[in-house]
Amino acid sequence: MISTGLTGLDSLLGGGIAGGIITDIFGPGGSGKTQLAMQICTNAIHEKIIYQDTTGGFQPKRMIELMRAKDLEHKLLDNLMIARVTHVADQIANLEKISDMHPSLVVIDSISDLFSFEYSKESKSLEKHVKFMEYMHSLSLLCIQHKIPVVITNVVRRSGEQDVENLDKSISIFTHKKIKLTKEGNKFSAQVLPAFGAKKEISYGITEQGLVETP
Repeated sequence: MISTGLTGLDSLLGGGIAGGIITDIFGPGGSGKTQLAMQICTNAIHEKIIYQDTTGGFQPKRMIELMRAKDLEHKLLDNLMIARVTHVADQIANLEKISDMHPSLVVIDSISDLFSFEYSKESKSLEKHVKFMEYMHSLSLLCIQHKIPVVITNVVRRSGEQDVENLDKSISIFTHKKIKLTKEGNKFSAQVLPAFGAKKEISYGITEQGLVETP
């Protein structure tokens, strides 16, 4: 298990980020998705990590700040392999690299962004969903077969009066656990789905040291 750095969230996840499953972190812009993904990386940095950045949101300076907050040596950054992915074809091709490198953790931030951009026309909607589901199926098999913990982030879009995860129907059948982040003003909360029984969530703040649980 890899800790998220948030004790309450780890508890809701059953101990943390587990191997052999895909954990999906989704929420609105500014809710801390990328920072949580990077924070998870700091807790696995003693072994090889692959971080695929499809949006340009990864900031090395921020990663160093998070590591410094945990008194981790800078040389451990050598274990973090950053791939700046700019096309769907590259994102798909990187699955083979993951299989060959046997990492201890894979992060894909953000999972659906390039698919939505390259297949933005309404006439390509079906092709987009089919292509994305094929990709997610391959990622899921890789994750299960090699028992690799995979963390993905995803955006939400407005549908009527609700925020809905992008490509929700195409992604949900392949993700095993979901961390839903919400933001209301300066208040942040995280909920793990599926949630059985009473709704449980934690509150957190975003600080220089990373995401910190709040009362």
